Parts: sequence; C-alpha cells; structure tokens
Amino acid sequence: MLFLAILLLTAIWILTGGTLGWRRVTDAAHDAAGLADAECRDADADRPKVSVVSYVLRDEEALDEYIGTLLAQDYPGLEIVLVCDASAEAAAKIAEKYENTPRLHITFIPPGSHNLSRRKLAQTVGIKAASGEVVLLTSSSVFPVSPQWVDLMTAPFATDSTTAVALGYVHTSIDNLSGGGKWYRQFDHLLDSALWMDAAMTGNPFRGDGYNMAFRRQLFFDNKGYASTISLMDGDDDIFIRELSRFGPVALRLAPDAILDSRYGEQSDRCYAELKDRRIFTRRYLPKASFRRQGFFSCCQWVLLISVMAILTLCILPLCGHQYAGLLMGLPWWIIRLTPEPMVIDRYPVMALTVAALAATWGVEIRTYRRLARALGAVRLFWAVIPFLLWRPIGDFIFRISHFATRKSHFTWQR
Repeated sequence: MLFLAILLLTAIWILTGGTLGWRRVTDAAHDAAGLADAECRDADADRPKVSVVSYVLRDEEALDEYIGTLLAQDYPGLEIVLVCDASAEAAAKIAEKYENTPRLHITFIPPGSHNLSRRKLAQTVGIKAASGEVVLLTSSSVFPVSPQWVDLMTAPFATDSTTAVALGYVHTSIDNLSGGGKWYRQFDHLLDSALWMDAAMTGNPFRGDGYNMAFRRQLFFDNKGYASTISLMDGDDDIFIRELSRFGPVALRLAPDAILDSRYGEQSDRCYAELKDRRIFTRRYLPKASFRRQGFFSCCQWVLLISVMAILTLCILPLCGHQYAGLLMGLPWWIIRLTPEPMVIDRYPVMALTVAALAATWGVEIRTYRRLARALGAVRLFWAVIPFLLWRPIGDFIFRISHFATRKSHFTWQR
C-alpha cells in the first residue's frame, strides 16, 4: 500500500500544483490576445518615446529584411539604434545604405574589445546612444511578426507610470530549427519559458528573453548598467531583470503580435546548447524556489512511473511468481526485495485505480501542454509529451555535467 499512497499523492500534486504554472501562462496568453487592441487604444493618449536597440550580427545582405521589419513598425516617433558587432568599415557601409532614413542610427563595437561581454557592451553603447524614455532590446536574430510589436511591448509604460520592465517572448518555429532533436528543443524551450513567465506573473521575476525586453531607460543608469555582472559574460536576461524589478512592476506581454520569431537557421542547435549552458551558469545568482519546483516536478514524473510499475508488479505476483513478475515489469531487484511476500488484497480494484490515476495524470499533462503550445505558437505534441517529460531531468543532468568543462569561460577574465 506504500506505493499506492505515493502514486496517489504524486498524481494529486501534479494535477493541482505541478501544471499550475502552465495553466496560468496559457490563460494569460489567451487574455492578452483579447485585450491587445484595447491596451493599444488606451496607450494612444500618452505614448512614451521609444528607442529600439538591436544587437546586429547579420551581414549586409541578410540585414535588409530585418531592418525592413523594424521600419515597418506602426509607432510614432520611433527611434531605431543598430549596434553592429563588426568593424567600423562594415558599419559605415550599412549606414551609407540607409543614410536617408533619419530615425535609423547605426553604430558599432570594435572587434578588438576584450574581457567584456560583447552582447552587453553592444547594448550599453546602444542605450547610451538612444534618446527614448523607453528602451526595447532586440537582436537581428529575431524578427517581429507584426507592425504592432513595438506598440504592444511598450503599452504598459503608457498605461502605468510605475511599470519598470516589460517582458516578451521569442518563439522558435519548428521550421526554423535544424539538427537532430528539434522537437525536443522546442518542447524544452517552451517549458523553460513558461517557468520564468509564471514567476513574473506571480511577482517574482528572475528571467526573461533578452531579445524581446523593454524597460525605462533611466533605470538602466540608476542600476549602474551591468556593473554587478561586469565580470560575467551573461546575466543580461536574468540577473539584470531581477535587479530592475526592484524599481517597479514587471509586465508580461504575450499577445501574438508582441511575440518575436527567432531565425537561427543552421546554428539553432548550437544556439540552444549555448543558451542552456548560460542559464545553468547564471542560476546560481538567482532565487532557487522556481528551480526547485521545476526539479520536483521532473522527479515526480519518475516517481509516478516507478510507483505504477511497482504496484502492477505486486498485483501480478500471485499469478506468475515473485521474481518473474519483477523481471516482467522491468523493476530493479531492490524494489522486488521490498515486498518478499505477495500482496494479500483484492488486486483488481488496486490495478484499476493505478491505471486510472496514471491515465488521468498523463492525460491532464498532455492536454495542458497542448493548450500552452497552442497559446504560444509551438507544435502541439501528443504522444511525445510524456517521454519528453521523463527525459527532461536526464537531459538537464547531462548538460550540467558538461557545464563543468565550460563554466570558467563564463567569466570575462577567462576570455
């Protein structure tokens, strides 16, 4: 009966608390889709001046489409600052091409900048060059899907003067992913994003997507920029957000037109691994509560499965023998030895309850994930959800082991 109690408690927690964050994010995305137009209308009266600061890594040919999506934004007085990670000659060439576009400003960071995070250096240069009250950070690797992107991301600053930060989402379309395991990478990215989204909604923001994030420009200087993480290559999309949240509320922007689409192309596999490595490193500087909850949820997947296998094995013991039943169900020898005698209970109701609890739990998890995926534009997986949930703690453990070989490279003095 011990395994049955463990099974029922685990199933109840997963059904009530384990997937609660997914449901909250899904509901927020659905509400945002319905309220987006009303929010923009409310913000029309007193819109702040906005500067889009973009970290540019693309070459000149691939940059035309990206700049076109920024210039197409429907926002009055919008300023666009492009910071090129290139030489002065390359930046001048791009600037010459768009010299007749007055609201577009182009600068660069020199290739010889050492012992600094180039991403944070580019953002600092761009923010200092900007003149808007609100800064919207992005990158040439992600594309707006709507001309209303800037309007939707900055609406909270017009409707609430205390708002400090607005966090957006960067969607990774399955068509823009390459390499093996792209279905799992999108699944893992979605659940990681749901974790920080739920934390932001519940008043404990600790992370966001650094390429779709807005904040009041003055707060950057009040916070002394990235001074607290100057020795780190990372931290601009988590530690920095945590620091800015001290100045005021954090708004979550999940309207479909506020979501950006990433286009990493053939480098998507490498970008995913680098992002995982960065976030494993920076989590040591962040609150532990959300990560512990996520880890407990992952462990519960295995506890649920092992409990079901143990119960079914013990119910089958009288039919086919103790040791043989254990081997039949694939249980380790130590679980079999926990109960040297067959169960002296009516096994059929227990087996029915076990199967029903497992089916209900897995069914709710699959349904909740599919609703979350539909709300945020990901592939609505079905049969793969449970195997991916079971693999996730193993995959994260493998990443943490491999992180030991690269952890020193996250300090600027190691570059």
